[in-house]
Order: sequence, then structure tokens, then C-alpha cells
Amino acid sequence: MVAARLSENSDCSVCLLEAGPDYGPHADGLWPADMLNGLELAFSHAWVRSDPDDRSQLRARILGGCSAHNACAVLPGAGSDYDEWGVGWTAGELEPFIDRARETLRARRFTDEELAPLSRTVLDAAPELGLPRLADATEDTAGVGPFRVNAIGSTRWNAAFAYLDPARDRPNLTIRGDTLVDRIRLEGERATGVVLEDGAEIAAHTVVVTASSYGSPAILLRSGIGPERGLPVGENLIDHAGTGVGWTPTERLQQETARFAAAQPLFMAQVVGKARSTACPDDTWDLHLFPATDPAKDELGHPTGSYEVSAAAFVMKPRSRGSVRLAGPDARQPPLIEHGFLSDPADLEVLVDGLALLRRMGASEAMSRYAEREVRPGLEVDPETYIRETVRGYFHPVGTCALGSVVDERGAVIGFEGLYVADASVIPTIPRSNTNLSTIAVAERIATQLVLG
Repeated sequence: MVAARLSENSDCSVCLLEAGPDYGPHADGLWPADMLNGLELAFSHAWVRSDPDDRSQLRARILGGCSAHNACAVLPGAGSDYDEWGVGWTAGELEPFIDRARETLRARRFTDEELAPLSRTVLDAAPELGLPRLADATEDTAGVGPFRVNAIGSTRWNAAFAYLDPARDRPNLTIRGDTLVDRIRLEGERATGVVLEDGAEIAAHTVVVTASSYGSPAILLRSGIGPERGLPVGENLIDHAGTGVGWTPTERLQQETARFAAAQPLFMAQVVGKARSTACPDDTWDLHLFPATDPAKDELGHPTGSYEVSAAAFVMKPRSRGSVRLAGPDARQPPLIEHGFLSDPADLEVLVDGLALLRRMGASEAMSRYAEREVRPGLEVDPETYIRETVRGYFHPVGTCALGSVVDERGAVIGFEGLYVADASVIPTIPRSNTNLSTIAVAERIATQLVLG
């Protein structure tokens, strides 16, 4: 979206370099079906991982980034989350950009009729968990409510559709897909362009890096911008850590969900619980409870015609930190990602409470209609052991080019001219929400500053 905003200035020539494919505007009908399908996560266009078994490394290699394969959740953090970010980034200062991002993504609320059977039941279960039922999970308080989605019908309305499609015909905007950036071209402390993986160079007066919390630090590190320059590039990696519970679905769930799916889109998730652990202050939340209905699939990935019911709990203000480092000098080699999940014992304590809340939800009178028996982890398993063995991320990595330590309040890399970072990597402390909306708001703010000079 940064390229689209910058191209609004007709005096500025903008070149967008995308490592993955560009399938053109949505109206051309060339995008792969799975990337359009907002009902399920889609990982066909993912970067190669340093550890193929580590699903928490997943990120989209396609125009639109992770907004092109996510769960479409459009949620702000708590106001207090943004107040931690420093000068120029308070909740009040960021609010116009959050609103603008939400509007541009065409985020919408689900109507009552659009809520799937499991989603309605989770809302009914909220009082049994001691949580208020919210009309909209956007409310800055704990509770259970439906979240807004960047989906038009069942189509995932990603950032490429929302921002780039209206800008594609501008003569000052060039989009180059399948173009992998190796490093920043530098003359002293000034960025003068980029070097591609094949050695070709593209000159530029200003370079804006938006390659994610994994990709952006890798580009800077390959450019010699990191500890050797006094910048902690790749440090402070943060993600929401979590685990899940699965239940045997009742026949009633199968029948009612099948009838619902025959009439209208069945999103995998539509509601979220914002809950408190025993260590959480009363005026906020530190857990997400994320229930889901998924079509069951066989070993080949084909739908079986039945449904699975599960839920995950995530620590929303984790203390644990990880890192991103280079595995080698080759831009095609995936970076080494160490999540650091549960490296701070306090996160394990919060997640134990989260697991207990999931079990209470499954045992509630409301959920008994659809959840018959806990099959994962099973009541005989020690909670702490299970959490350590199954902990994973929420696909919300932030912090590796953080405000105040790697970039200044404008998003400019400290000590360099003409070089900016404008993605989730600049977020210094993680918000209590899915990061889709916050990341786009960050990019909106930095792009607006660049346009205005």
C-alpha cells in the first residue's frame, strides 16, 4: 500500500518490487482461487522456510503480502498498546490512520444471519466464562464478539486489491513482480537504490522496505546495516504464542453447519474472545480465544463433507523475545528465525490460564450442542507439558526493525538518509490484536509523511 500512497504525488516516480507474483487487478480474474477464498487460510504462495516444520514462519510471497492469505481479521489493539510506541505514535495520533486503513480495506461487520452456528454458540457461551458479550470485538474492552473482516462476499479483499488496483493506471507507478531484492545500495550513509538477486541495480532517491518482520531485517543485514552500525536489526522478534484444543463435533454441529454452508459463506472464524489471565489488570485483556470451524479434509487435502471444531488461545502481551538472523549471504536462502516462545516463564503461566478457559468454553452448556469430547490434548495430559510441546505463533511477527532502536519516529533507518522501513517490523511492542490492521495503519502513517515531505 505504500507504493499506492506515494504514487498519489504525481511528481514522484514509484517502482514497487515484489518478490512473488503479481496476478494483476482483481477484475482481470487471474488470481488463484485459494488466495481469493477468504473462508480459509491459504498457504500456496509462501516463502521457503529455514525449518519446513515450523508453521510459525509462514508468510505470503505474493503482491499484498500476508493480507493475501490471512484470516481476514480487522481488529485494532487496545489504545494503551499504541501509547507504548513513543513520540508521534500514541493511540490518538494513530487513530486517523487506523480508520483510513479500515475504510480502504472495506472492512465490514458480520450480520447476525452471517454468523455460523459455532460462532453464535461461542457468543452464547461468553457469560459462562465470565466475559461480556460484545456487539463488536473492536470495543476496547475484554469480552466475546464478532470481528470485522476485509472480505467482499467470500473474497479476501487484500491490500493489493484495496490499495494498488485503484492506482495501477497511474503513469508514475511501475509494479514488478517476481523481483527479489538482495540488498540496499549505499553510498556512505545514503541509500541510492537496491541490488537485485541477479546483481542488477535500480537507482532510487528514496528506498522504502516493506518485506515483513522476517524479510525486512534480512535485507538490512545483507546490506551491512545491523550490529556493526550499532543497530539491533533482527532482534526483538515478538509474536503472540499459543496452543489449541480440539473436540469431537456432535452430529448436530455437522447438520447445522452443513445447512448453513449450503446457504452462505462459512468463514473458518468470525468471533474472538478477549480474556484475562489471573495476572492481567482488570482494565484490559492479555488472551485471545479463537474458535474455528474447518471443513475436514482427507490426506490429499480434499474436503470430506464433514466439519471439525477447535479453538486456540494466545498470549497477547508476551514477554518472550526472539530474533531473525542471516543463514548466509544469498538472498534466496531463508533467514534463521528463532521465535523464543515461552523463553519468559510468565508467558507459560498466562497460556496455562488460556488453556483452562478453552476447556471451560468446551464444557459450557452452550457449547455442549456442538462439542462432544475433548480429543486434543485430552484431560489426562499435563497442561504445561502440552503447551511446551505444541506452542506456536499467531502469524503476527513484529519488532525486528523497531521504532526507537532501528528506525526513528518517521520510519527512517537511524543514521541513514533516504532509507525507510514501513511494515510490521517497526512495531516495537505487539498490540493485543491480530496485526493486519495495525500494520497497514503503520504503513499509512509513514507513507503519508513521505508524501507530505
